Amino acid sequence: MNFNDYFYIELNTSLTDREIVFKEIFNKHPDRALYIPHNLDEVRDILEEAYQNNPDNFKEKLFNAHLIENTFFKNNADTELYQHCRYLPAMWHSHNFFEIICVIKGNCTNYIKNQELPMKRGDICIIAPEISHAISAFSDDCFICNILLRTSTFEKAFFGTLEENDILSNFFARCLYHSPSNPYLYFQTGYDTEVFNYIGYAYHEFSRNRQYKNRMLNSIINAFFIILLRNHGNNVIVPEFINTSQSEDVVFILKYIQEHFNTVSLAELSKFFNYSERQIQRIIKTSTDLSFSENILRLKMKKAKKLLKNSDISISVIAKETGYTDSGTFRQAFKKYYGMTPQKYRSQ
Repeated sequence: MNFNDYFYIELNTSLTDREIVFKEIFNKHPDRALYIPHNLDEVRDILEEAYQNNPDNFKEKLFNAHLIENTFFKNNADTELYQHCRYLPAMWHSHNFFEIICVIKGNCTNYIKNQELPMKRGDICIIAPEISHAISAFSDDCFICNILLRTSTFEKAFFGTLEENDILSNFFARCLYHSPSNPYLYFQTGYDTEVFNYIGYAYHEFSRNRQYKNRMLNSIINAFFIILLRNHGNNVIVPEFINTSQSEDVVFILKYIQEHFNTVSLAELSKFFNYSERQIQRIIKTSTDLSFSENILRLKMKKAKKLLKNSDISISVIAKETGYTDSGTFRQAFKKYYGMTPQKYRSQ
């Protein structure tokens, strides 16, 4: 059996008993417009009616507009996976952990704050903690998998994958944690089977009670992020640039800076990507909250710290490795940035 078999063998895409109940209620109340987001109090009677018709263990989660990590995850689990309930009223809710919405089949609408994000088969959306959002899935043909991760688990898996790409890691972190209006990352994979195989594998593992389950799930999630970023990290849809031609370029620009920070100039960067220097400065500032020169200095200083930990490398060689023409200029820059000389840092 290969990974691609998991969804077709383990997952039954027909409506569950709970979904049938919600579909009947939805058809009975066309005037309620349950497909657009509502506050919990506005649809509480709908949830109560569904619960009376199909009592199960979903009540404690659905009757809460804000979910807390320590009470949501059971048995010290780091990861939980659920099929989104079709015909469930679209409800505003939030939680202090990460949610990854994966569209396996069909279409849905993802409401995030004041933005309406249509999602289709193969789309993946990573939503940051404490963000009000709602999912509208009102079709028999849609199938959505929600991956829920503790914040510490997400950061270790996602940002751990980006460990060697400092500027891109900071960019994604800013999108998720500091964007005032668009705190999410959006990937259109075109239903990349390599990516979705790992989702199927995780769902398969989560549905069983086997030894080392939590550790296995963490390993699968790590692999999932590696494949997602390897295959689609360059074309992630950036919320700040979602309606501009710069959306496809920003990740390439940041990766280019990361790979050439020792030598790249603003003029070279502008020419390479066919933007004016003012445009490229604005893209970098919007993406990272730092100017071009601030990003270059930050990358040089982080590399210098890493090299200083190796006592066999001379200061003059480190200066050259970080793009400085002489060790005196490097020493001055390092001391100004860190408040101590390279020699003192090394001795500590």
